[in-house]
Amino acid sequence: QDVRQAMQQGAAGGGQARQAQRARVDRLLRHLPHSVPFDQRVALLRQWILQRREEACGAPPVRLVVRRTHIFEDGLAALAAADWRARFQVVFVNAAGRPEQGQDAGGLFKEFWEKLAETAFDPNYGLFRATESRLLYPSPEAGKYHERAGALFEFLGLVIGKAIYEGIVVEPCFAPFFLARLLGRHNSYYDLQTLDPALFANLQRLKSYAGDVADLCCSFVAGAADGSEVPLVPNGQAVGVTNENRFKYAYLLSDFKLNKELKAGTTAFLAGFQKLLDERWLRMFGEEELQQVISGASGASGLDVEDLRRHTQYSNCGPKDRFSLDFFRALSAMGPQQRNGVLRFATSCSRTPLLGFSHLIPPFTLHKVHVRSDAEKLPTSSTCFNTLKLPAYSGWKVAKAKLEFVVAQGAGFELD
Repeated sequence: QDVRQAMQQGAAGGGQARQAQRARVDRLLRHLPHSVPFDQRVALLRQWILQRREEACGAPPVRLVVRRTHIFEDGLAALAAADWRARFQVVFVNAAGRPEQGQDAGGLFKEFWEKLAETAFDPNYGLFRATESRLLYPSPEAGKYHERAGALFEFLGLVIGKAIYEGIVVEPCFAPFFLARLLGRHNSYYDLQTLDPALFANLQRLKSYAGDVADLCCSFVAGAADGSEVPLVPNGQAVGVTNENRFKYAYLLSDFKLNKELKAGTTAFLAGFQKLLDERWLRMFGEEELQQVISGASGASGLDVEDLRRHTQYSNCGPKDRFSLDFFRALSAMGPQQRNGVLRFATSCSRTPLLGFSHLIPPFTLHKVHVRSDAEKLPTSSTCFNTLKLPAYSGWKVAKAKLEFVVAQGAGFELD
């Protein structure tokens, strides 16, 4: 039976049988969550979030006045005492210091949230580092660059939690060992190969070393991110690594790198993350699944063109116009990476929303731009409204070539 239906029947109250059914589903999700299909667990998460949103529907909207040149700083200040369950209404202030015109119907909030995440999760900002695979995790040196690093990590946990709460997909991709900690799981030795492949390879060689390990002159200390040495056991500097204790050394060192050194940033981030999202909701998912909840689906085949077509809204054109048909034909003729590039160009995120484009907020909009010739104008986009502004080219092949060009150039954002 569909888990959502069972939970809804249990929530409808009444009989003992229905309550018992809900209790069984609760136990199933707690102990064997992966026996329930992923799409059902995602739908159940959305249902729980909707219930919480309804409980907070009387909260007045929070008005955020944010300078485009100081999005992170202004966002942090404006949200310090806000009710994060409330609806946020964003007013951007331009470079001249004047509020921009227009009402926030959701698009400006989306733009603000995406820009906030883009700034804060950039490794150059000093709060997060990236693995060799460009996956993010809290920097153990964040306090060196930011006096209030703990508060900033908690704020960013709220940022990602709010994105999930509002159904907005954001681009940051996190390392699985960091996601595991968000799910309350302890990392183990083999997770080190994602964080530090070179260190993991060295420990593997140490564990299988055929000679006398004592000759390598290693001791039970770990090199911390700040350059200091941290003892892995009491008086670790004086405890040498030998053939007998090398396995213990390898596991203690990996535990320090994966769990202890990242604990402060992870704990603070988790505190913010769980202010909007119940811990039991999150533990239904594995690490890769949680990443999909945050950033949407990233299938190797690219976005589903037919699903996008079914849920597209049209501006200055209609679904059966030659213009619209040419766009979808051009999209279908592209490779997966190019299709995802078009999606990123139009929405600022290359991943499809979980459960499909019916859950994209705001909906994808195809806007027809009248031109006198193919050379007159390139495609542009308003990512805050998920709108692709496509000139009415002479045919689908021209549209395909123009879209591929702007995607490759990373150009075209245009603010209304």
